[in-house]
Amino acid sequence: MFLTAYNLAHYLMAKGLITTQSVVDGDFILAEAGRRNRNFKLSRRRLPGLFVKQVKSTEPQAIMTIEREAAFYRAIGDPRYAAISGMIPRFIDYDATRYALTLSLTEDAESLSERQMRDTVLAPEVARQLGQALALIHSFGAVVAADTDLRPNLPCQIPWPLNVDTAGYGFLSAYGNLGAQLTQAIQETPGLSAGLVALRAHWQFDSLTHGDMKWDNCLLRGEELMVVDWELADLGDGAWDVATILKEYIASILMNRSMREAARARNAPEPAEITLDSTRPSLRAFWKGYAAGRGLSGPAADAYLDRAVRFTAGRLVVAVLEYCAFAKNLDATARTMLDYARRIFEYPQIATAQLAGMPAN
Repeated sequence: MFLTAYNLAHYLMAKGLITTQSVVDGDFILAEAGRRNRNFKLSRRRLPGLFVKQVKSTEPQAIMTIEREAAFYRAIGDPRYAAISGMIPRFIDYDATRYALTLSLTEDAESLSERQMRDTVLAPEVARQLGQALALIHSFGAVVAADTDLRPNLPCQIPWPLNVDTAGYGFLSAYGNLGAQLTQAIQETPGLSAGLVALRAHWQFDSLTHGDMKWDNCLLRGEELMVVDWELADLGDGAWDVATILKEYIASILMNRSMREAARARNAPEPAEITLDSTRPSLRAFWKGYAAGRGLSGPAADAYLDRAVRFTAGRLVVAVLEYCAFAKNLDATARTMLDYARRIFEYPQIATAQLAGMPAN
């Protein structure tokens, strides 16, 4: 049975997660929030809300992903993870027959995407908090590696751009014309394929990683930071998560540029400009918060940042699929992302200096 807004209440009553009386009294507000999955937010007046996620199809990959996520949330309730459990939604139920996961709802929260849109650039104190939180999460790599319940559910998967020499581009055919255009663009961009493949040799399996550390998945509730959507949780390289945040800053600049150009074409008011210079204090605060949280300094910090910046090239390639999913074609912003990736490989020291304010050697 696939869950819908019409049968969700009956499903939750059958699971004992809400009462008949709460339905009769209209004690909740239901909102659909589906993207890759069937997502439902259930807000209640007198009790904490619920978040229900169910696969949209019973394809093996979709099932494997939600089962991994359920295993992760279940494991986080163990006292070994107490230091990070407060920033991760609480596990409530997993229905293995319907592939439906129920979690506590993070209520009255604002995503960092929403905060960035409101403030133009993330405040340094918020960026520093994000860096510190991410560092703490990554520090649980050894705990995850020794967790006999969670570890078997984690694939230790290297991101696809780093494996294009062995896995090829066949899976991009699922994206239709967009996938074909991206394949062609990667192959035709000088040094891009070779640069991506070379990153694989630098990959480490030493951190609990989120796998999709977009600002959309980072929520601020007052002063509390929550990290949600752990369907790609893994034992992997923390520098990839750091690279994902660096990519968010780059993408905010590129999207802002596109919106300003569109506004000028319509003779409409332009949004405030976002530049690398204006984002650099926030970028630097994020990195300093992360490095301090991981105990990185001196050459070790330099080496980690260098790896994260290079991984940002790979993360920009993935971002093309995220930002062009509805366009179905590579637009100017997507092609600029690929060109930025190329330039990172060509001038890594300059890229590090520009992103984090570090000296270019």
